[in-house]
Amino acid sequence: MDTPILYSISGIIVLFIVIIITFQSSKKSKKSIKTKSQKRAEILDAYRSELKDALSESKEENRVAVKTALLKKFNQELSMNIFFDKDEIKEIIYELNK
Repeated sequence: MDTPILYSISGIIVLFIVIIITFQSSKKSKKSIKTKSQKRAEILDAYRSELKDALSESKEENRVAVKTALLKKFNQELSMNIFFDKDEIKEIIYELNK
């Protein structure tokens, strides 16, 4: 007679613990999800700032080589990114080339 009561009490306690852990984990995991356009703009801004920094440090006669090398690097990085297709990569590289 005492055993079923202990089992039901322990079951209720375990249920409450599971509910508390579930609510705690859901509070911690609320992150803002970025849209594709926000992520694209963020990547473009990072590439623009990196390109601007590299070009400001380079000399006038070396700027074309530095810019070409960076654009090739950006193209390679973007081609490995699963979120961008070939047409979007071309547009991004074109925008950075301006």
